[in-house]
Amino acid sequence: MTSATRKSTTAKPNGGNDSRSYSVPAVDKAMDVLELLADAPRGMSLTGIADALGRTKQELFRVLVCLHERGYLVRDEGQFYHLSTKLFEIGSRHPSTQTLVARAIPHMEQLTGRLGESCHLTMVVQKRMLVVARIEADSDVVLTVRVGASFPLHTRTSGLVGLAWLPEHRRMEYWKQSDETDEAVAALEERLAGIRELGYAVAESATVIGARDCATPILGSGASLLGVLCVSYVQRVGDPAERPDIVQAVVESARAISAEYGPVPDGDGADLVLDD
Repeated sequence: MTSATRKSTTAKPNGGNDSRSYSVPAVDKAMDVLELLADAPRGMSLTGIADALGRTKQELFRVLVCLHERGYLVRDEGQFYHLSTKLFEIGSRHPSTQTLVARAIPHMEQLTGRLGESCHLTMVVQKRMLVVARIEADSDVVLTVRVGASFPLHTRTSGLVGLAWLPEHRRMEYWKQSDETDEAVAALEERLAGIRELGYAVAESATVIGARDCATPILGSGASLLGVLCVSYVQRVGDPAERPDIVQAVVESARAISAEYGPVPDGDGADLVLDD
């Protein structure tokens, strides 16, 4: 179900098994707006938001005013609404996020120094991937990803790694809410199985021509997903086409972060060894 097709439901306190039977229309509208704008980096006008959500401007005006006054939205000179960083700031105050970032940063700094490439740390938040930390390299030309950026899980390499290590029931819930066809989901599930077998993913960037992403999971106790470590890099003059050194370094760094939480789970690429 997409944001454009969501409709608020009426509260039904006296029965029914509908999981949305206790939803609040005003809250539904606010969530629809936030989720819509998360995929609109250039922002949207009131009219554009209303058209995309299939609602009237009158329905949404007070919702936008409230979200703006509370700091969840910003409005530019062209009267376009954009997401602020407030949702990220709230999420980053969660103890689990703070702990992961604190434990990951020293290893990310070592990784960046080792490769001369920037790296970033992402976490699964609902049905999106959120960038929670980054370390920039000192090299003259590097790729960096903005802290606070978010994207649907299946659209980027790090998101696919996140999906690969989610429990099956959560992946199925995610696919039900996506716009992907059954055939596309089947193909993506096959790709996720390959990622789990390797223990990492390397792919051409979905957003930058000529760039590649290398991502691998950070796992906690019981092989539960904590986050995803990713290095995005470009091929410089003189660089080999394949960079096994990057894959090896990213995997080793992710396992070192995982070790901060206890013994590293075996399998799923744990014994990865690459030739130079």
